[in-house]
Amino acid sequence: MYAFLTLVSVLMVLVYLFFLHLLILILLALFPCTVCRDFAVLEDHTLAHNLQEQEIEHHLATNIQRNRLVQHDLQVAKQLQEEEDLKARAQIQKRQKDLERQDSEIAQEIQVKLVFEAEQRRRQEEKDEDIARLLQQKELQEEKKRKKHYPGSQGHEVYEDSYYSENGGTKLRGMRQATYDKPLREQELSDAEIARKLQEEELLADQADQKAAQVAQDEEIARLLMAEEKKAFKKGKEREKSSFERRRHDQDWKHDASESPRSRSKEGPETQRHKGDKSLRSQPLLDDFEHARYYTSQPSPSRQFSKPEHSPKGSRRKQ
Repeated sequence: MYAFLTLVSVLMVLVYLFFLHLLILILLALFPCTVCRDFAVLEDHTLAHNLQEQEIEHHLATNIQRNRLVQHDLQVAKQLQEEEDLKARAQIQKRQKDLERQDSEIAQEIQVKLVFEAEQRRRQEEKDEDIARLLQQKELQEEKKRKKHYPGSQGHEVYEDSYYSENGGTKLRGMRQATYDKPLREQELSDAEIARKLQEEELLADQADQKAAQVAQDEEIARLLMAEEKKAFKKGKEREKSSFERRRHDQDWKHDASESPRSRSKEGPETQRHKGDKSLRSQPLLDDFEHARYYTSQPSPSRQFSKPEHSPKGSRRKQ
């Protein structure tokens, strides 16, 4: 509202100055004199003063509006900060409630587990008591059977009981009851010892089975590795033999190709026979060398076709 009033006042001043300036121009046109000129200068000073005041007022109004905007922004920022704080507090409270709920659930689960374990323990105790009672009954039955098999000792014991009961001998009866209870305790202890030994034997058997399985697995892996190494060794030997035979075959072929028919015609039968004998003597040496080099592998086929390889040469030379 204040800015609107300021704008209206500025417009009114501008209209007033416009009409005043128009009036001055008319007067200058009609009365060109010094007074009019002085009046025009005065009017210009007045106009400048009014413009300066308007600028000052506009600046003040702008400052006021800026301050109001800053205050409004501060209030909005403060409100937003309060809202953010409330949201953060709500999230913290929600997280705390979730943690409390989780803790209560975990505590309830632990409580249920403890109750279940207690119930299992109680059932185990009842089961142990039943087993002990059955063992005791079994022992009593065996004792009765022994008494039936030996009635003389039973009558003697009955006589002793009646005698000592008449004479107030409760101490001896208590000792006899302790002797009856002692085998039961010994039987229970022996059963527990047997169960413990059986459990230890089972554990030892499991460990032995695991060790045996591990040893068998290691042996299988070692066997596979050895088989692979043997295959690689055989392949290398075969490759080396084939290369050696190829080189020897190439040398023989070059040697045969280098010999001319003229040289063969000039050679006598004795020379041909000497060369054939020399080739035959060199062949066992090569066979011995191959046998010493490839003794680990199977017999090489070089021996089978090495002799026929020289035999055509010898036959051709004899011809």
